Amino acid sequence: MDNKNKIVLSVTIEIPKNSNIKYEYDRETGKISVDRILYGPSVYPQNYGFLPEALDWDGDPLDVIVFADQAFMPGIIVPSRIIGAMEMIDNGETDTKLIAVIDCDPRWKHVNSLKDINPHELAVIKDFFETYKRLQNKTVFVDKFQDIDWAINDYKVCVDLMKKYGKMDKEKFIAEMKKKHPEKYPEEKPKASKK
Repeated sequence: MDNKNKIVLSVTIEIPKNSNIKYEYDRETGKISVDRILYGPSVYPQNYGFLPEALDWDGDPLDVIVFADQAFMPGIIVPSRIIGAMEMIDNGETDTKLIAVIDCDPRWKHVNSLKDINPHELAVIKDFFETYKRLQNKTVFVDKFQDIDWAINDYKVCVDLMKKYGKMDKEKFIAEMKKKHPEKYPEEKPKASKK
């Protein structure tokens, strides 16, 4: 594949793969703490991190799922090659997940797009996020996977949001964005994608 669209970002790991501990980064304090233990038997199927320079519509830094053979500890920076994204609505808020692979491991050098990932692995990711909050009585809707260009564009939008609103309190940010961009906060479950 032509790597002209290759983008490698420094992802801060929040949750190691195979963990049932939901660590949470607080952008006001800059610290990572234990938010909760997942209510059900699920564990995070891959490393889960964030990009501190990018603010997503839920008021938190933009999330990244990082495929790697290892589980990385919270707070560790992993150079990660973006290969796509997963569109998601979490409790009425747009909560996109970029998808990446570790960039400093030759075992993952051949993975440059979502097409290079086993489709079952993507199905596992989708299933996890659709069900991991079920016992909390919270609704998560996973729409579809998107390609690299879509992911990079979303990242740039979120970087811009961080530059403009990064110092704003999370609740104030969400309230303001609901007025300016109501499409990012659907009150009803979106229609199922045909993809």
